Amino acid sequence: MQSDLKVLEFDGIRRILERLTFSPYGADAARHLEPAPNLTVARSMQAAVTAARQIVDAYLLPRVQNVPDVRAALRQANQAGAALPASALHNLRTLMQIGLTYRQLVADYPALYGQIQSLKAPAPLVEALDGAINPAGRLRDDATPELADLHQQYQQVQTTIEAQLKALMAAPEYAGFFDERSRVQWHGMRAVLAVKTVHADKLKGVRRGTSGGGRDTLIEPVETVGHNNRLEALNSKIEAQNQIVLRAVTDTVRAHLDDLDRLVDALTWIDLALAAGQFSAAINASPPQLTDEASLSLQGAYHPQLLLQFQEKTISRLVPLSIDLSEREAMLVITGPNTGGKTVVLKTVGLLVTMAHCGLHLPAEGPCIVGNFDRVIVDVGDKQSLYNHLSTFAGHVEVLKRLLEQADARTLVLMDELGTGTDPEEGASLAMAVLDELATRKVHGIVTTHLTPLKAFADQHPYLSNASMRFDYATLTPTYQLEFGLAGKSLGLIIAEKNGLPAPLVDEARTYLQKIQSGNFGDDAAVS
Repeated sequence: MQSDLKVLEFDGIRRILERLTFSPYGADAARHLEPAPNLTVARSMQAAVTAARQIVDAYLLPRVQNVPDVRAALRQANQAGAALPASALHNLRTLMQIGLTYRQLVADYPALYGQIQSLKAPAPLVEALDGAINPAGRLRDDATPELADLHQQYQQVQTTIEAQLKALMAAPEYAGFFDERSRVQWHGMRAVLAVKTVHADKLKGVRRGTSGGGRDTLIEPVETVGHNNRLEALNSKIEAQNQIVLRAVTDTVRAHLDDLDRLVDALTWIDLALAAGQFSAAINASPPQLTDEASLSLQGAYHPQLLLQFQEKTISRLVPLSIDLSEREAMLVITGPNTGGKTVVLKTVGLLVTMAHCGLHLPAEGPCIVGNFDRVIVDVGDKQSLYNHLSTFAGHVEVLKRLLEQADARTLVLMDELGTGTDPEEGASLAMAVLDELATRKVHGIVTTHLTPLKAFADQHPYLSNASMRFDYATLTPTYQLEFGLAGKSLGLIIAEKNGLPAPLVDEARTYLQKIQSGNFGDDAAVS
């Protein structure tokens, strides 16, 4: 399904899910989450999220941290002759261990992921990694007999050098040359001594630098030059042998790339599902019924981000939304006062339908049914653009053009202030024509308007139905409750007065309104 994600502020849902993931794979999936291409995939994810919710409710969520990202390593391993570093190979082993952890979870909750065989650690690869990489993630000294022999030789030469230098430091003729805490130091692969600079000229050797801000001079005594040369030669052989080992293990990785790619895919799916399960628990959501026909029924539903704000007490009131777009009443025309909640209705419906097609649970007090829509087209907010040289009305017209190009019986249309931005009569006429066309195509949707002619039009149209946002006249405040079958009033003057416009000015506006409604607005009208 395609949906206008930006207008619906779907990035807010993505960010919430991203924070709940345990791996870089799930985090990426959350950042790029979009509606599934078809209901089969949406139902599979929904089943996984439902299983994840059961896991969360049972307090069985695994605590996994520091999951490595191996995707770059897998791409590198795919190149013939590549040699992955020991750290990358260690990360692959760690990832396979994590996969086995989740394999047990999937065994207990099969709906979490349908291909448990992808969560495996191939024995030949495990054997190759364990034979080459130690638990700390470094190449083993005994990864091969040749490597073990080279390391043994290196340690023997190193021990000989250190003994030789310690004896030199203890020699009477060099008394006072060294600090009391001085020891054998290493300059790269070469053993050196830190000699007090004032005595540096008295010790034969090669100067390798200074330490202590020039207080000491690093000297490689002539007696150890040969041994240091031997160490460097052995180290070169060790590095060459290391590359042979790493290349061989990388060849084994390459032979199991398909297994590792499937493991990454499995962990991505599981991570996203578990994040969605935690989100479901946080907002007390439940899975909607996904139906093959195009229909929509929400009973006591909430906008998830408004619900979170209510839980955090950043807003004081939250009103549930119930709405039913059936085949008989598929297009709803909502009227009512400004600040009454009409736009929130549109965004709530659009966001919940989009979430359902992502396989996510919906926060609602009653059952919800979301049909098989191919696209959700949303027109909310001012489309005026200086950059694109669009007026408000021209911006709405651009959306209408896209609507007429794409809308069909499997399209959900959500349009705010249909027909506004131009002369009210022309705007109303255009809106009627658009609604007629949408009715002919059996499009489902909701439109909001302040245009009076559209209220009567919806009342008489067999495909349209009226609804309004209830207003409390006693307190002069909106209730944010949606009423069906009745057209609402805009109440612009009441709201203007309540929000602080001077009473004399509002009274004068009422006088003009009476003249306009009676048709007596003529030559006696004030002109400025």
